[in-house]
Amino acid sequence: MGTQVINGLTCSDLLLIPDLKEAVVLAGAGGLGRYINRVNVMEVPDVIDWVRPGEFLITSGFPFQGQPELLTAIIPQLHQKGVSALGIKTKRYIDEVPARALELADQLDFPVFELPASTSFSDVVRDIMERVLVQEARELSQLQSRFQKLSRQLLHGDGIEDFLQTLDGMLHNPVVLLDETDQVFCSPQAEALELAEQLPAWMQLRQEGSLGTTFLTVGERRIRAYVSAVNDKGPDQCLLVLLEWNSELSVVDQLTIDRVGVLVGLELINAGARREVELKYVDQFLQDWISGRITAAGDLKLRAEACGCPLPEQPLRAVAVGWLDAKPELKQLQQVVRRVRARSELQQMKITIMEGELVLTVPDQPELPVEEVLAPLLGELNRAFSNGECAFCIGDLAAGPDQVRFSYESARKIARIREISGYSGTYVDYRKLGVFRLLYHLPEQEEINEYRDQYIVPLLEYDSRHNASLLHTLQLYFKCNRNIKRTSGELFTHYNTVTYRIDRACELLGLNQDDGNDMLELQLALKLHEMGQGRSRHADSQRRR
Repeated sequence: MGTQVINGLTCSDLLLIPDLKEAVVLAGAGGLGRYINRVNVMEVPDVIDWVRPGEFLITSGFPFQGQPELLTAIIPQLHQKGVSALGIKTKRYIDEVPARALELADQLDFPVFELPASTSFSDVVRDIMERVLVQEARELSQLQSRFQKLSRQLLHGDGIEDFLQTLDGMLHNPVVLLDETDQVFCSPQAEALELAEQLPAWMQLRQEGSLGTTFLTVGERRIRAYVSAVNDKGPDQCLLVLLEWNSELSVVDQLTIDRVGVLVGLELINAGARREVELKYVDQFLQDWISGRITAAGDLKLRAEACGCPLPEQPLRAVAVGWLDAKPELKQLQQVVRRVRARSELQQMKITIMEGELVLTVPDQPELPVEEVLAPLLGELNRAFSNGECAFCIGDLAAGPDQVRFSYESARKIARIREISGYSGTYVDYRKLGVFRLLYHLPEQEEINEYRDQYIVPLLEYDSRHNASLLHTLQLYFKCNRNIKRTSGELFTHYNTVTYRIDRACELLGLNQDDGNDMLELQLALKLHEMGQGRSRHADSQRRR
């Protein structure tokens, strides 16, 4: 790893100060690279509550007069508090620092200096703070220069990518930006390391609220990183991450990341506003295309090119997304659309919102089942809606973009049948709907209702009079392929009890369990009953919408 010149005052620099040129390092030489940003004087025993990180703590030894062993206890506490070093006069109040205290200092790489008896604390404080203040002024000037340069760059409209490139050159380390839609922007060095591929790691930083200094694993290296929040939008906040890849991160580097976060936030707001306008045109085009309002192939191609949304000349499928539980709010669906469009691996999907529902198209890939093509989107939806399982209602294959409206019509029909029938699978097409595909198209005629009621009404009346569950038992019995053992397991009911209920139901209806036609008629009546319940639920949900 390369090195970066840092001009901060270190513990080793203390020996170059005239008033400390005769000081001796008693222990902790491994920590002489620690930085010092202030000086404190300790002449009371309870100083541990008042020290601050980065301090050079000096003492005449008065607090330890007659009990130098107290140094053994205080050195680990000073180290834990972040104190940079301890300087102590000997001979006047204590003869020497106990050997055990020096052993601990060596183990902790905590520098302990023996100060000459002639040392004037006021001179030491003045000399050190002069150097600290000069260095802080330099750092402030450097920080201001960086901020002005980056401000001018964004004002000229160069965009986030050029901004990150300049930041990369300033800090000599890779920089990653994660925006609120989970899009990853990389500086040139970060792009070379393919850090955009580590999206889960950046998302985890946000979920954990890991701001400030943290550690990350990149490839086989465990490195330090500095994380700053660009905004304060809670779970969707944008993060700016600086990685300690080529050179050590300085305080100015960290302050630079914190300060430029304001600029990045403004640029993201501007870019977001532009994107919102663009997406409205894209959404209008997608809705007109999928619904079939653009009929001419020439017009379709022109509109697609005009809004920057070219369509592949290949077979496609339309997919309508339904929900097995509570449907997400419109704002949540809009956020998902933005996230999906921002992810490069999902850009083959054209996604929008139509009549309050998520709708998309996916290109047909003969070598891949459509379930595998939709799997990345399913992962995104599961992450966004932890309490809402979804169902992809997959329309018929369309020969090309100009035929997508027919695929969308079939996807909508499948979605309605799925909701009415209560089918709970994640991927739904006509084949998986079974007999419900046919029952859905039966008209509401008196003969059909009479057929259904012939079997269902006696069961409902019996269950009501005897507080029984013959109807529910029969429904599970057929779902379990007439396997009584599996049915009893689903009901958490004894095998003999299930057998009795089925026998009693067949006796009540005058059916023979061994007659295939009898069992088929009963099962169809049960399906018609489920369809009727499903239609009621569907109508209620439509009214609520």
